[in-house]
Amino acid sequence: MKEYKKCQSCAMPLKKSEDRGTEVNLDKSSMYCKHCYQDGEFTQKNISVDEMKQFVKAKCIEMGFPKFLAGFYVKNLHKLERWK
Repeated sequence: MKEYKKCQSCAMPLKKSEDRGTEVNLDKSSMYCKHCYQDGEFTQKNISVDEMKQFVKAKCIEMGFPKFLAGFYVKNLHKLERWK
């Protein structure tokens, strides 16, 4: 299975093993981060792609990213595997 470099739900970089979510058997997910995916399930099951864009943009701003960069960061979120 392909191991992605960024979460295929929110686009968070997956640089370290501890950044990755977990499958049901507690193996590290190859696709999703620990914030989006735990124990083989999405943490926000019913979120839409537009709601995820708003959520991620707000988190980026909260972390100190300028608003224009946060908007740029989420621009292509809909192209990630979860949202296809």
